Amino acid sequence: MRSSPVDLEILAQRFSAVVEEMAENIRRTSFSVFVKQTADFGTCLVTPEGEVFAAPRRISGNLMIGIPARAAIASLAPYRPGDIGLSNDPDATGGLVTHLPDLWTWAPLYADGEVIAYAFSFVHSSDIGGSVPGSIDWGHTDIHQEGVLVPPVRLVDAGEPDRGVLDLVTRNTRVPDQNRGDIEAQVAGLRTAQRRLDEIVASFGVRAVRDAMADLLDTAERRAGDMLGDLDDGTYRFVDYIEGVDGTGDDGTPRVEVPPVRLSLELTVRGRTAHLSFAGTSPQVLEAVNLHTGDEPGHYMLAFALVNWIYSHDRGVPYNSGLVRPLSALLPEGSVLNPGPGAPCGVRAAVFFRVMDLVVACLAQARPESAMATGAGAVAIAAISYTGADGRPRVSVGQPLTGGSGGRPGRDGLHGTSYMGGWLRNVPNEVLEDEVPVLVEEYRYRRGSGGDGAWRGGDGLVVSLRCLEDGVTFAVRGLERMALQPWGVNGGEPGQGTRATLNPGGPGERDLGRVGTVRLRAGDLLRIETPGGGGLGDPADRGRDAAGPHAPAGGTRFSLGPAREAADDRWPQGVQRRLVDAVNERVPAAGRPRAYRDLYLALDRAAGAGRVTDALLDTALAAALGEPSGAAGATTTGDAR
Repeated sequence: MRSSPVDLEILAQRFSAVVEEMAENIRRTSFSVFVKQTADFGTCLVTPEGEVFAAPRRISGNLMIGIPARAAIASLAPYRPGDIGLSNDPDATGGLVTHLPDLWTWAPLYADGEVIAYAFSFVHSSDIGGSVPGSIDWGHTDIHQEGVLVPPVRLVDAGEPDRGVLDLVTRNTRVPDQNRGDIEAQVAGLRTAQRRLDEIVASFGVRAVRDAMADLLDTAERRAGDMLGDLDDGTYRFVDYIEGVDGTGDDGTPRVEVPPVRLSLELTVRGRTAHLSFAGTSPQVLEAVNLHTGDEPGHYMLAFALVNWIYSHDRGVPYNSGLVRPLSALLPEGSVLNPGPGAPCGVRAAVFFRVMDLVVACLAQARPESAMATGAGAVAIAAISYTGADGRPRVSVGQPLTGGSGGRPGRDGLHGTSYMGGWLRNVPNEVLEDEVPVLVEEYRYRRGSGGDGAWRGGDGLVVSLRCLEDGVTFAVRGLERMALQPWGVNGGEPGQGTRATLNPGGPGERDLGRVGTVRLRAGDLLRIETPGGGGLGDPADRGRDAAGPHAPAGGTRFSLGPAREAADDRWPQGVQRRLVDAVNERVPAAGRPRAYRDLYLALDRAAGAGRVTDALLDTALAAALGEPSGAAGATTTGDAR
């Protein structure tokens, strides 16, 4: 330990105050509803080596632990005082950016003429250009459809704003004034960091500040290792999916069919470390759900559930990237979790939330007595756009459409919010109705949608929006768990799935599936019902034991629901794994998305009403790839469920 315990505690609180003040300044001075109301933004302080040593816990998005900052820092080096970088390019920032609406800014922080840290922030823009209002759509197949792509560039050069850069970025969006205001709010937040760091250095000196940064990271690493060390050594496995397209388009015809995205996790705990192997995960896909991680094992969208688990058990642990130091990962190159350059990624949150479900499932096996059921497994966002009376486009973001939390030991799940997406705040209905021509007819809990159990899953939401003008567009992204329900644990029942309906109970009623982009006329009603969380424990045990259900003999059991059970019966896990491995091993990276889709759909059709077998797979591989693949080579590792 380099610091005295007293100095370390004081400096930890001072660093925390800096990032909280940065966040508060952004929230109060931003322009867009999604930033100032929903709080989809973040701030943090980063070491020169690229590790987050302070992040907010009270305000703004807490998705900052484990951000890969090194590539962004290096992209503009060397720096001068007053420099501020800007980018929304996933490839150029090494996975710091995960989709284009997230505008990241950063600035060097100086003391005694040297860079001793960096301040980072992001805001989620309501629109960054592209083919649809709000910029995000499931059906995008190229990142250039998703909006203006900004490589790392100096927004402010040695204290002088580059108005050309700002104009170029904002002019290529549908809401330039909102984006300009949000970016300038970020600049104000970064300047706050330098002022406050000057005060801290004046009080404690540069050496003490550097020592505290290192000590806080080391302390978090040690305590995270302590938590992992309490788990039984072993390997725990789970498989889950992002569902394929269903429902209909604007013209009532079925949407293009795509396979479900397979996500496979093998979590291996050894001593004070954890290894996350995603072998068996789908190759990069044609849809916009790819998650750019830069092959970073502690990436903030892979480690979030583990970070939350550690923090929930040790609330005093320093909240920084030391928490992800004990983690390693296998992220297959060219997979949906480590895609190649240019992969569409607008709806990457669907994969992000499903990865959290995988981690929760593996932890439920590693620690059965504290197992919890999964929650809604998604936070869908509706971007609502129309043309104003002045002829200019308007885009605003509606409610974050989350659902209920899963049952947990000793308590029912929470209604209307999930543990995984609960940092996003709801938008007051009056604000939404003032921003866009809609009437909020319902915004309530979806009673009875949580799975039954000794501890019930929380209920989802019902949101009904009445369109007041012709030509209003809803671009809903991330609506998930339509058929594959949030699973229950140890006898608890799964929660109800999502439903999205146009004009329910009226003329032209239509199931919209996971929606995508839909254009409405005056009088149309869009109703979305979000999932309930899964239940925990046998419902017959409800109320019998105040301590909650105990772990059953034989390990953790999952109630996946009839649709998932039927899917697993039709597509055995070993066959799925062989298909993934064959495409990864025998198809060049650029061709894998289309090859995987075509092979999957061909096999699904060939099976008819029956099961997809190894023999069918051998035939399909021989026809598509020119050589047989024997069933004897089937791989099942990592596919226990």
